[in-house]
This record gives sequence, structure tokens and C-alpha cells, in this order.
Amino acid sequence: MVLRLVSLCLAACRRETASDLCENLYCYYCPQTSFNRSCRHVLSECRPQELCFTARGWFGRAPVLFSKGCMSQRDCFRSSSQMIRGNNISFTYSCCGRPYCNSSRRCDHSLALLTVSAVAASVMTALWTRAGLS
Repeated sequence: MVLRLVSLCLAACRRETASDLCENLYCYYCPQTSFNRSCRHVLSECRPQELCFTARGWFGRAPVLFSKGCMSQRDCFRSSSQMIRGNNISFTYSCCGRPYCNSSRRCDHSLALLTVSAVAASVMTALWTRAGLS
């Protein structure tokens, strides 16, 4: 039973690439938003040859904006500048090629292992109790 739980947790954290899919990549879309605000993510389907991206807009060293969506592979990992309300905002982009990989909630393997450990401990306690060993 514990091995089944471990397998399920590891399967949930399995990293798929866009080439593993028979269809286009799905990413989260969020329009340009103030850095200190939350954004309601909208699921979007990318066109062929696009990856998920997260953009961060900086005013000097302070993060001021962010956005998410799909972007051409050739434009990934570049930077750009825009004048917004009279301020020069520098944008940095990071891309990834797994479904939903630009979500703020990433699969954390340490969290998965912690969950597996907690479930395994509960199962073992229940088995020991049932066997009269606790």
C-alpha cells in the first residue's frame, strides 16, 4: 500500500515535455499585472513551437509587473524595455516546456516526499495498532 502511494505521488510530479504530448502545450495566461497583486490564471493553448512563459517587469531593482502566457521559442530568455506611464520598465522572460509549468504552484519533490512520509507513518501506526504492537 505504501509503495502504491509513493508511485502515485511520483507520478503526480512526473515532468512531461511538450514533445511527450500529441497536442499543443497548455499554459496559464495572466495579463500584465502589478507585482503585488494576484492574478486569476486562465488556461490557454499555445500554438506550435510556443512555450509557456513568465515575464517580470522591473523598475530599477524593484519588481513592478508580471505576466504569463505562451511565447515563441525564439523569444524566450530575452529581455526588453517598455515605457509605461513615463517609466522605463525592463522585462525579463523565462520559458518552460511542460504543461502548466508557468503556474505559481509547482510540484515540489520535497513536499511530495514529506506527504509520502506522513502517509506511510499513518499506515504503519494503523497496522501496528491492528496487530496490537502499539
